[in-house]
Amino acid sequence: MEQQAEQRLRDAGPPACHSWSYPRAVPLPGQDQVDLLVTWHANRCAACGHRWPGDLVGDHCHQSGLLRGLLCGICNTAWLRYRTLTPALILGVHLPYNRAVRRRLSQALAHPDQHDPA
Repeated sequence: MEQQAEQRLRDAGPPACHSWSYPRAVPLPGQDQVDLLVTWHANRCAACGHRWPGDLVGDHCHQSGLLRGLLCGICNTAWLRYRTLTPALILGVHLPYNRAVRRRLSQALAHPDQHDPA
């Protein structure tokens, strides 16, 4: 079953986040980048686009240590195409995926109603 899901994701078109409305090109000075990322995702996986309230994970580059975006568990291991234009690149967010950012993401994702623009 998981292999079928992975194959569907590989065969799918562009990542869902590529079709979302783009906000400002660059975060405003002093703007909380975690809030920007969580708000823009609106509980949606950047790859498949499904809503996963409270069940998204921070996808990050193991080489640079930078956060790329938020993915559901399935897409976190299966999606490759979205990594060419990630939510962090779209939003101009440059966050190290460290303990402080993981803690802020956990807090923000635990209260999705505070970050859902809909």
